[in-house]
Amino acid sequence: MTRIARYMTRRWRSWEWPERLQFLVALLLQLALLGLLVSTLVEGQWLVAFTAAVVLFLTFLPAIIERQFAIQLPVEFTLVTAVFLYAAFGLGEVQRFYHRFWWWDLLLHSISAVVLGLIGFLLVYSLHQTQRVILPPLYFALTAFGFAVTLGTLWEIVEFLLDWGFGFTMQKSGLDDTMTDLMVDVAGAAVAAWVGYHYVKDGDSLIADRLFRRLVAKNPRLFGRDGDRGRS
Repeated sequence: MTRIARYMTRRWRSWEWPERLQFLVALLLQLALLGLLVSTLVEGQWLVAFTAAVVLFLTFLPAIIERQFAIQLPVEFTLVTAVFLYAAFGLGEVQRFYHRFWWWDLLLHSISAVVLGLIGFLLVYSLHQTQRVILPPLYFALTAFGFAVTLGTLWEIVEFLLDWGFGFTMQKSGLDDTMTDLMVDVAGAAVAAWVGYHYVKDGDSLIADRLFRRLVAKNPRLFGRDGDRGRS
């Protein structure tokens, strides 16, 4: 615990105030999920409590990745993960936003597809920058697209299993809902692919450039170079 406290203290001191604010928002959402977990345990809603525990664990994935691979991710990764999972479960399922707002599910799928596509792009582009993989711009776009669509499809499988096994209603109208979500995933993935393609080709993507520069700045040993070099 002391080691974790020292690590978080160093991270906090290295962040600027915008990063600290994003971290605090993510932390508040994690605490909200923890409160939801405790309340469902007290009320004896075991299935909801189990799902809340899984969702809470998933919000720590960026931290687990950092520890496992000895890298530092931009704090935006933690914030986006916490926001999406809280919006999907805490608001969507528990607060019944899926039923109250017909567009809620489509909104989450649209945003998540773009974010996942950008993450897939950054992973491959990081390998490109370290000269581990040399690819033309089109392949970066295809990787971002495939990464987002694959994870979107896996999420649809998770929704089906939760509905089938635990009686949730995440897929609402069944096949129609699934196919609509997949089409939205494809559209969002296409946006991320377009952003990644133009960043590699022309270097004109504000979002991708900011995230990648932050990733390079936080992991100089991994890249060992200026983040501007190696662009095709």
